[in-house]
Amino acid sequence: MEVENKDLLVKMAISKLIVFAEKFKGIEVHLPVSGRYVKLNYSEDQFIEILRKLQQKEVEDVYIHYDDSEKIIAHAHEQLGAKAFYDPKTVDEQRVETVNAAMEVVKSVINQLGVNAETVKLLKTINTRAMALLSESPSIFAFVKRFKKNCSEEFLLSILTNYIMSLVIDQFPWKSDQVKEKGSLASLLCDVSLTKEDFAVIREWRLGKAVLPDHIKKHPSKIAEGLKRKRNLVPLETITIIEQHHELPDGRGFPYGIQGHRFNQLASIFIISQQFAELLHESTYDYEKRFELIEVLKLKYGSSKTFEKAIEALVTVIT
Repeated sequence: MEVENKDLLVKMAISKLIVFAEKFKGIEVHLPVSGRYVKLNYSEDQFIEILRKLQQKEVEDVYIHYDDSEKIIAHAHEQLGAKAFYDPKTVDEQRVETVNAAMEVVKSVINQLGVNAETVKLLKTINTRAMALLSESPSIFAFVKRFKKNCSEEFLLSILTNYIMSLVIDQFPWKSDQVKEKGSLASLLCDVSLTKEDFAVIREWRLGKAVLPDHIKKHPSKIAEGLKRKRNLVPLETITIIEQHHELPDGRGFPYGIQGHRFNQLASIFIISQQFAELLHESTYDYEKRFELIEVLKLKYGSSKTFEKAIEALVTVIT
């Protein structure tokens, strides 16, 4: 059955839907065929077998009605709070996979429909569950080694950024859970529109080996502009971090090329935490190199007082 208005359909990754599929009776799935969107099931049917058969044919995505995406967000949130998630019999790898799948689902919805109260609520829950899982590990390095196969590289780095940032914020007198939440929300939203390939380009750009295409250059401002229309849901400090997270104190960052005196302290803490997580990742999480990485950060960001304070706080954390 062909859907009359394809604009009502939202793209979803099959691999992530399968994680929550047992809850999804009542949702219709569609597939693009020869320029049309064809319904594969009726709302009263379960669709897990359909999804698995499509996977076997190497189909990666399906489409659902936009109002059904709200059901999926609700189901993902429910799954993160379900007894099974906390059951001692549920292995930690499965918990990490569930949190990562929830993140991929909410990213897909946000990219196509924007943020709303439910997506913001789910993002906060995702961060809370991820931080709890990390805190239960002996160290961030043990966490990475054990769980890197169960979540995307980008989400793993967001988790590490938020964990490091939380510890750094604790070194300041104005620390609070509310401040940490503003930073963690920025971490989960700031690169929501980028692909794995985009992240690779940014890393090459940092090494002077690539030119940034416009969609990468403009993504911080584009995301921020969309969020400014949802100020009742997203704090201004979160939006500021998103705008500034690819900027550099010497003015050679993007999208605006702002300089050191225009960064606020929370944005500086976020950027230093994110860059330290990136450097750890690039050094294959060799903790013995942590002070070498600090020197890299000092050379790149130490010209600004707000960044200098953030680096000093980070040194306290890792010493």
